[in-house]
Amino acid sequence: MTAWVRALARLWRAHMRARVRHPVRVHYLDMALPRLFAAPQWPKGMQVKRWAQPQPDFYRRLYDEVGRQWHWVSRRYWSDRKLAAELAPPATEIFVLWHKSRPIGFVELNWRLHPTAEIVFLGLVGDAIGSGLGAALLRFALRHIVAKGASMVRIQTCSLDHPRALALYQEVGFRIRRAANNEIWDEF
Repeated sequence: MTAWVRALARLWRAHMRARVRHPVRVHYLDMALPRLFAAPQWPKGMQVKRWAQPQPDFYRRLYDEVGRQWHWVSRRYWSDRKLAAELAPPATEIFVLWHKSRPIGFVELNWRLHPTAEIVFLGLVGDAIGSGLGAALLRFALRHIVAKGASMVRIQTCSLDHPRALALYQEVGFRIRRAANNEIWDEF
């Protein structure tokens, strides 16, 4: 083995030791549509805008700010090229929740299996949690999904997500399709 291969192997082992294994229970939920969902009432200074041309750098920052405390890791280490391909319209739609000029949350929708839609990510930055904006963003997404003619919507959550996530999804009509044990490796 050459010296650079040994050095690379040492770095990889050190990186893996720095990661923490988190056992999780994943819930896969779905809901038949169409259903009518009340339009969310946004507080003054709030608006949701469709992000027509997602840029990997901005997406990665927002994804990390929203998801770090919930151990969102699936896209953290993707290359810009892979991330840009995944976020490309029309298969993916992203809506960003803005408070004045600050992004405070987002919802990402996947349309690859239309007429089934998937809510891939939905979340808020830390200081916006607990304000009811997450439920409003979910209702916004569901209204949009119904308007685009979906007959089914799917979402998943796990035991590392916000403690109210599963209950919120069930309150709006999602039903657990299946659950599975898994693990997530994260840096903390």
